[in-house]
Amino acid sequence: NLPFFFSFSVYNDFMPLYNVWIEHAALDLNQTFTYRSQYTLQRGMRVTVPFNNKELVAIVSEKADVPDSEKIKDVIGIIDETPLLNEELFELAAHLSDTYVSSMVSCFKTMLPPALRPSSRRAAIVYEDWFVREESTQPLTKKGQERWDQLKDQLPMKASEFRRQAKTHARSFLDKGYIRIEKRVKQPEIPVTERQDQRFVLTAEQENAITQIEQSDSQVFLLHGVTGSGKTEVFLQLAQKALDQGKQVLFLVPEIGLTPMMISRVRSRFRQNIAIYHSQLSAAEKYSQYEKVRNNEVQIVVGTRSACFMPFTDLGLILMDEEHDTSYKQDMMPKYHTRDVVLFRSRYHHCKAVLASATPSLESYARAYRQVFELVELKERIAKTLPQIHMIDLRTEPVIQGFSRRLLDAIRQRLESKEQVILLLNRRGYLPVVKCQNCGEVITCPDCGIALSYHRSNDSLMCHLCGNTYHFDHVCPQCGSRHFMDHGMGTEKLEQKIQDLFPDARIVRMDADSTRKKNAHAAILEKFENEGDILIGTQMVAKGLDFPNVTLVGILQADAGLIRSDYRANETAYEMLEQASGRAGRSSKKGEVMIQTFDQEHYVMQAVLHHNYKEFFQNEMQYRHLGNYPPYIYMATAVFSHDDLDKATRIAQKARNMLQEHGCRVLGPIEISMRMKKKRVRLLVKDKNESHLETVMWHLVHNLEKSNVKMEINMHPLMLED
Repeated sequence: NLPFFFSFSVYNDFMPLYNVWIEHAALDLNQTFTYRSQYTLQRGMRVTVPFNNKELVAIVSEKADVPDSEKIKDVIGIIDETPLLNEELFELAAHLSDTYVSSMVSCFKTMLPPALRPSSRRAAIVYEDWFVREESTQPLTKKGQERWDQLKDQLPMKASEFRRQAKTHARSFLDKGYIRIEKRVKQPEIPVTERQDQRFVLTAEQENAITQIEQSDSQVFLLHGVTGSGKTEVFLQLAQKALDQGKQVLFLVPEIGLTPMMISRVRSRFRQNIAIYHSQLSAAEKYSQYEKVRNNEVQIVVGTRSACFMPFTDLGLILMDEEHDTSYKQDMMPKYHTRDVVLFRSRYHHCKAVLASATPSLESYARAYRQVFELVELKERIAKTLPQIHMIDLRTEPVIQGFSRRLLDAIRQRLESKEQVILLLNRRGYLPVVKCQNCGEVITCPDCGIALSYHRSNDSLMCHLCGNTYHFDHVCPQCGSRHFMDHGMGTEKLEQKIQDLFPDARIVRMDADSTRKKNAHAAILEKFENEGDILIGTQMVAKGLDFPNVTLVGILQADAGLIRSDYRANETAYEMLEQASGRAGRSSKKGEVMIQTFDQEHYVMQAVLHHNYKEFFQNEMQYRHLGNYPPYIYMATAVFSHDDLDKATRIAQKARNMLQEHGCRVLGPIEISMRMKKKRVRLLVKDKNESHLETVMWHLVHNLEKSNVKMEINMHPLMLED
């Protein structure tokens, strides 16, 4: 409304100023920058701005005060008509940034689907044509009028579908104004296996658990139930009550492999549209699901870790299944734990959060022990009997090609009885190490420096750390020999051996290699359920699977997890063994578990043998207390990487001195494996106060000598970097 004679330079003096977060994720740029805009902007919108001679995307933060500097640049363009981020998500981003020492922009990028991220290289949003009904009095032919009367009430409709039904009349309807074309975001179809809903008569324990959660004033609950005790049915009953109140519900599962089963259970129970969100969806599919939630088109979301950031407006319940699983910890910045996001959103929406597991993480169970969380227990299986565990001592038992005779006899018996078997070997590939028989050379990853694994299916070598694959010419790079040792076994070799021993068995393999293709998890599980005899896999077959005809679980190389040099090695091993054991005998048929081990007296093995979580918890907490590890203290790691090991070590030593000056206990620096051909050293930082640790790590970011040595911080790590 300004007079036409106002010059642009004068007009600029009156243009409002805004602070924005630039898409650059560097920690030293973790601040807002001020720009002018001739248009009114809202907090949470994306705009484009000039920055260092580039055009970058930014997120609007708030209006800015008049700055001291006159060098204020103009916003170039506006991307969104309405804000993408509401006030809750802004507060959550700030919380994650503070807690996990990461930039605000990296938090925004994590929260948003790829098509909406503040990035110059955004994933494209795919549109399609729809026909929308209009009013028209133009005359139609007799057949045209008949067809219009049949179709008009079905509009709006996809243009492709309308043309299929209208055949030759579509063009006439369009030309005469009966319909118009409208561009709409393409809604991808995500396949889901439909199942008949199975409503179970609740056990007394289940009814008590539901009543306790409903009537309690607590906000966060730890549902500790033995495997097969009906935790999912408790989830579904609680969800129904939240939906009846018009609230939204979030179901979280740790693995993509578990998502199809949970989606199927939820959809068969509630018979309504739900949003699905996990890493194997395309950018268009993620955008579609995200928009469903943002536009309040659905009440239920089922997904993995990233689903915790969905833009809920009236969240009434959060259900976090297998809460112990390490998949809930993000390994890219911000390196958040999903549990922390769940607790934040529970507080914000004043809704209840239920964390469930047969093997709760020590952190969660310790909080329940201190009554920070309310403990709810399911001590009995629906089937009443837990599977019988057999510890097979490999030091004394007869072994055939890596299998005890007892295990082979048990497999044969199940095949004859038309029952199903699960075999767990937590190592994928064919050979875990490729070692020359002549000179002893081990072929290693040029980027990481660790041993490569041989994959027979595509005759290649693969690094299981960085994922790089290399051609294998079967020639030793050191001496030219063509003879390699055939020691060790991965799931690929296990599959071959079992097929040789049981030629008529229908074997299904489930690991990171067999599930690379889209929707492979669901296809593999469906194939095993309907026609498989033996399911072979890594730790993903140990989690959440519910097949009533599985009566035998065999666990090979059970000790492997105990010898890892990591403070959580025992906890991880216990969780995997106990969870895998729980896959057997979940229905009326009795279950049996055979664990091949060299150390059956280890307290982890004894706790699994007796299904005694509390025994494991007490032993492990003693170890954590003696070693000064979580949950008794808080930890962070700082990893320094550079081409020159000495330079990385020098900067790490300066960081150590700075941290020690602020009262932290620091271990290191020590050299760890390479990444991307860069040498790496690590500091391990311990502190009794969480907020003090966060403050000190941020101080390190802002005050450590600037250099070309890269520093990567991981707050509250679940595993120490190798």
